[in-house]
Amino acid sequence: MNPSLKNANILIVDDTISNIELLESLLKHAGYSNLKSTTDSREVAELYESFQPDLILLDLMMPYLSGYDLLIQLKKLIPAKMFLPILVLTAELSHETRQRALSGGAKDFLSKPFDIDEVLVRIKNLLETRYLQQLLENHNKNLAIKVKERTRELEKVNHQLLSANQELEVLDKAKLEFLHLISHEIRTPLNGIKGFTNILKRRIDSPELLEYLQYLETSADRLEKFSNRALLITELRTQVYKIQLEVLPIFMLLDETKKQLREKIEKKNIQIEIQKDVDLSLIKVDLRLIQICFECLIDNAVKYSHMNATVIMNAYSDSKNTIIEIIDQGVGFSTLALKNIFRFFSFGDKHVDQNTGLNLALVKLIMDAHHGEIKVTNNKPSGAIVKLSFKG
Repeated sequence: MNPSLKNANILIVDDTISNIELLESLLKHAGYSNLKSTTDSREVAELYESFQPDLILLDLMMPYLSGYDLLIQLKKLIPAKMFLPILVLTAELSHETRQRALSGGAKDFLSKPFDIDEVLVRIKNLLETRYLQQLLENHNKNLAIKVKERTRELEKVNHQLLSANQELEVLDKAKLEFLHLISHEIRTPLNGIKGFTNILKRRIDSPELLEYLQYLETSADRLEKFSNRALLITELRTQVYKIQLEVLPIFMLLDETKKQLREKIEKKNIQIEIQKDVDLSLIKVDLRLIQICFECLIDNAVKYSHMNATVIMNAYSDSKNTIIEIIDQGVGFSTLALKNIFRFFSFGDKHVDQNTGLNLALVKLIMDAHHGEIKVTNNKPSGAIVKLSFKG
């Protein structure tokens, strides 16, 4: 027998002392050690509180309080979710007697006179059920404690994450304000530099000095562009930028980008081919963002293409998306560079150029703002393909 069953508290309630003595003898011989009994039904409530029985053997026909009365009394004392077996001892075997006892809370019956084997089997079965129910209760309690602890841990982590997010929002706001300030402080002296550079270019005849002024003007333009794009990147990353979508002719945008980069294109004698899909003419985009997007991609394609190479700008549509491809014949990307292609100032086999350190990362942010996708792959036998996918 399970040791827990041997240590079970068993309360015997019968007004006949010989019945109690018989039951106690049987139970002790079977290995049960914690027994209490009474012939006075008026003591049962107090014994229940003090002894906390695991099983009650209850006679029905007794003076003072009958077994039925005690079932009503015990029902008020026993917690609703607790399984406390009550085994009724009775010589009455009528259907009414059984129905009344079961309705009152009894779990099983023993007929008088007792059959020894039946007594022990029924008691053992009820105690085993009580033991398993207690195991389940303890398991549920432990589970509830663990769930509560885990919930507290999750709430703590969530609180930490919320605090961290709030701090990041504050930092992003401070960073944006700082960049606005820096951008303003950069543009103000740049306006002076560019203005006086133009004046000097008209007054100086020396080719050498004019070349220096050209370097100065190029550097100022580059610094201004960097300032503007750094600010735009921050606005996109912090979702401050308010995107304004409008329907625009896609090939007009590509042609306009081609014109903006004409000097760089002609310097390397790059051929720009725009392959048009006759069924495709309009695209819904933010004008400022898409112009910067195309400029970044075509600028990169021209920069890394060989002299006299060809850059293809291809646009077409499938069932769900509008696709724009920029295909060049340049050096392509290393495996390491492709893995980090959208990181700011990422490293490949060598540090990428100052502009390309921002260009593809900025294009990724622009595509995210349009809920689109960008994919970069190498082109065989040389060069790279940048594919933009716009939904709808």
